[in-house]
Amino acid sequence: MFLSSILLTSCASTTGNVKGTVCYPSEYIPATIVYLKNKETNKIYSLDIEENQKHFKFKKIPAGNYIAFAYTVQEVSTDVNNKTSIANGGYTYAVPCGLTVDCKDHSLLIFKVENGKTTKKIQICDWFGAIMKGN
Repeated sequence: MFLSSILLTSCASTTGNVKGTVCYPSEYIPATIVYLKNKETNKIYSLDIEENQKHFKFKKIPAGNYIAFAYTVQEVSTDVNNKTSIANGGYTYAVPCGLTVDCKDHSLLIFKVENGKTTKKIQICDWFGAIMKGN
């Protein structure tokens, strides 16, 4: 009995999966790179998303607290001086708020990845003010 509990403990998963979607304020979703950043270790995991790919899944992500954000692969944003740049978006407090003008908090939401489980509904949909600095 003691040996079987040791074997079960040693086989326990120390990773989880993360599933989510990418939204974009346009008729299409540009090619992006989605990132997960572990808030304790600062280790970053990335996943390439093809143009118009809505769903993503990270596999075998170590358990911990994370933030999720994305950058477009190509320059898609133009400022008032006609300078183009890549765009950034994130899974922020404004996303579950509904992304309305009343949603003022655009800081990245921290979510948990648990051993052997799949964290779902990570929505990288805030492309209007995701606060990337300090994360």
